[in-house]
Amino acid sequence: MNKTIIMGATSLALFAAPARAEVKTLTEQGFSVLHAADVLAKPEDVWKRLLAPKDWWNPAHSWSGSAEGFYIDPQAGGCFCELFQEKDKGGKIVTKGSVEHMRVIFSQPEKVLRMRGSLGPMQSEAATGTLTIAMEQLKAGAGTRLSFSYVVGGYMRFKMADIAPAADAMLRDQFDRLVKPLGKVVGNDTEETPDSGTGADVKPGAKAPAKGGAKKAAQSGPAAAAAPVEAGKKTGKPEKVEADDTEGADQSE
Repeated sequence: MNKTIIMGATSLALFAAPARAEVKTLTEQGFSVLHAADVLAKPEDVWKRLLAPKDWWNPAHSWSGSAEGFYIDPQAGGCFCELFQEKDKGGKIVTKGSVEHMRVIFSQPEKVLRMRGSLGPMQSEAATGTLTIAMEQLKAGAGTRLSFSYVVGGYMRFKMADIAPAADAMLRDQFDRLVKPLGKVVGNDTEETPDSGTGADVKPGAKAPAKGGAKKAAQSGPAAAAAPVEAGKKTGKPEKVEADDTEGADQSE
């Protein structure tokens, strides 16, 4: 268990380290990050890989130092969790503890997986985040448009300006590791992400609202995102974003 604690502390240090990243929105109350790409794989194959986080989550961002104990239960109330596993004297794998990274709040297979939780060092704070993973079949034929959208808000003892780019870089790493074997379309210039059920229309490089417009932004953003989604129906335009350019990005393997 000491090993688990030490590795967990290491993951916190890596999470908080400066890195090249782009944050879509940032205020004193929270931030949002977004990554999107087209891949050659079909939605059912993307969904299948998504639900096996032990195959793509970077163990550097785990509490145990290993991704082998990671799993996602893809139903409302299901856990995106990590088991602390060790070998006993007989060589058998035993569980010595666990941690919840996020909790599933919306699941529509091969379309949307939405989870709520505070990742990494934010877990010990009063802030919370919502990660929406959306996917849809490309209109041009084979392939899938995939996106990660993470919105965080609440009280933290960290400065938002410090934690936001670190969280963005961490999620960028996970996103790249997820799509790597799926045949990401190099040079993809799409500016749209799948319909994530929010009905929101987010423009690239959106800036924090001015002080006088903070109340208005709060009413139009979170209120729209809280609207219920009916399975199989569109509720608004897809978010408008620029696709990730991963050729020059730094990522841990």
